[in-house]
This record gives sequence, structure tokens and C-alpha cells, in this order.
Amino acid sequence: MIYLDNAATTNYKPQEVIDAVNESLTKYPYNPNRSGNKLSLQLQQKLYETRNKLHLLLNNDSELHVAFTGGCTAALNLAILGTASRGHIIITATEHNSVLRPVMQLKKKGYVEVSVAVPDENGQITVDEIARLMRPDTYLVCVSHTSNVNGTPQKVYDIGQLCRKRNVKLLVDCAQSIGYFPLDMTKNCVDMVAIAAHKGLHAMQGAGALLFNERAIPRPINFGGTGTESHLYFQPSTVPDCLESGTLPCPAIMAMSAGVDWWLKNWQNNRETVKEMQKEILDGLKQIKKVTVYSHENNSGIVAFNVAKRDSTEIADVLSEKYDIAVRGGLQCAPLMHKYLGTLQQGVVRASVSCVTTKQECYSFLNAVELTSMSGK
Repeated sequence: MIYLDNAATTNYKPQEVIDAVNESLTKYPYNPNRSGNKLSLQLQQKLYETRNKLHLLLNNDSELHVAFTGGCTAALNLAILGTASRGHIIITATEHNSVLRPVMQLKKKGYVEVSVAVPDENGQITVDEIARLMRPDTYLVCVSHTSNVNGTPQKVYDIGQLCRKRNVKLLVDCAQSIGYFPLDMTKNCVDMVAIAAHKGLHAMQGAGALLFNERAIPRPINFGGTGTESHLYFQPSTVPDCLESGTLPCPAIMAMSAGVDWWLKNWQNNRETVKEMQKEILDGLKQIKKVTVYSHENNSGIVAFNVAKRDSTEIADVLSEKYDIAVRGGLQCAPLMHKYLGTLQQGVVRASVSCVTTKQECYSFLNAVELTSMSGK
């Protein structure tokens, strides 16, 4: 199979990641914070080291505020629901349903009002657009660092400066950008960052994290055993323990830790490959009649396109069944972005490369798309 669905999850897992999972399952099959034995304490130390790696990777200016979650969706829910108050939230048209749905749930319950910032002709969410929507009761702005639909990155620096000046929290969804291009929380005045491990970090599914500073410490949204202060009838107040009820997905967290180490060693070569392969596909698709392209050159490896007026899921199915090529059709869980692109009914076909994608795979893909465009309506 030619795998071009890396924006959903990367299929290549470095040996370092595989080894970390094996070590976790064989050497550290324990429950941190639940036992005082030597190996459980060693695992606890490894979790601490992973928090510190993420803290340094994103340059959080606060204390070691890193809460492990079951994925980026859980991290975004913790950020949005854990800091909820009555007032006004600004989201962008580029947001994934992991942001849209918890925000709209708050709106449905009558807690908040919601405004949607629309990108300009270049796909950028400008600081002027955010400023236009801000109100005295605005308390949270949510920005996707890069679109999971067409790969357009957002420049969050100016937005961060505005939010800090207005005392508004800024949440950045880095599910699609972590491992592809960096974000400096301190420089960009970002208060909360949600990440996934299984995409650009090439780790496994089942783990994510929320990083936050002192301005945006979330309240718990899950309650239960934390392994600490077990005499309390109520959730403890210690961060991050109070945000991590239940057993942590330690093998997935250890994989994330190894993924960060691997990325730090290989990010330059990886970025060059992703950019080169993305450009091969982007330029090639632009030469095929009946194909409309919705992406520009980007570091996340994503190219979104359609073939004439044909349904995107139909094209994705043809590429899979006839040519053994994995892509994704449909709405990619981001309906607001498709409304902006004008593809809400048709969706888009999303091809996404990785650091192991080859030119030959790109050429085979382009040939399959051209043949598919010449068949059907």
C-alpha cells in the first residue's frame, strides 16, 4: 500500500518508539503513583522526564504544567471545559470538531456565546479579525496551529500579543503541527497547547497532553483516583495530579517520550523530506485537468483536492480499491473549514505525506489520480 493518510496518523513508527513501548510493557508494567515499589517509582520518574521534555519542547514559561491525556481530543476538552466560565469564546473556521463540539456544548447549555473568526484570502486568521470579534466578556480564543484539512499554518504571534494585552486566554491546537514545525509558548503568549503523539511525533495512539501556564490552570473535568491524597472525598488540588484521574496510558506516554527524542535528532531531514514530497504532489495535481487544489506549500505535508464535482469519498475509495493508495475523503471532522472552502457538500480528498514518503510513491499517486480523473463523470 502507498500510505498517504499521515494526517490521520503516521504509519511509520521509529524503532526507538517501538522499543519504548516494549520496555514499558515488559520492564515497567506498573501503575505510577499507586505503589511504592522500586520499579513503580522508576516509571514515575520516566513520566516526570517526559513532562519536562514537552515543557522544554514548547518552551512553557510556567512551572512544569503538563497534564497527560488519552489524546489531543481529551486535551482540548480539558482546556475548554476546564477553564469554562460565563462569557464569550472566539474560535476560528479552521477548527477541528475537538474544539467546535465542546465549545458548542457550552453554548447549548447557555454558558457562553461563540464567534467564529474567518480566514482571509490567504487562509490566515488575522489579528484584525480576532480584534474585531473581541468583546469585554471574551475570555478564550481557540486557534488551530495548522488546518488538518488543507495544511494551512496560522501565525499565532500577533494573536497571542493581543490576547495577553486584553487578558484573554489563548488555546492553540497543535495536533497537526507538533513534530512538523515548532511553537514557542512564551514568545507567542500562548496559555494552553494541546498535542497528539501519534502524528508528527510518530508515536502511538492513546496519549496526548495539555500544557498550560499559571494564567490558565484548568479545573478537573474527570474525577476519581489519582494515587495521591486518597483520604480526600473530593478531587485533590495538586497539579497535574488532579487532572489525571485513573490509570495513565504509560506505554503510549513512553512512546511519546521516545518520539520527542527521535524528532529532536531527525527534524531537519524529516522537514526537508515532507516539504519536498508535499510539493511534488501539490505541483503534480495542479497539472491534472479537472482537479481543484485547496492547499499551498506547507510543512505539515497535507494536500487537499477534488476531482471535478465528484464526491471526495468516491475518489478516495477508487484510489484505495483500484490502486491500493490510502488517502482520506469527506470532511475530516472540520465542517467550519469546509464551509469556508465551499466544500461542505463534496468534502475534499486529503493526501498527506510523511518523512518516509518517496518520490516514486508520489508519482504513482499522481498517475492514479490522473487516470481516475479521466474515468467517471
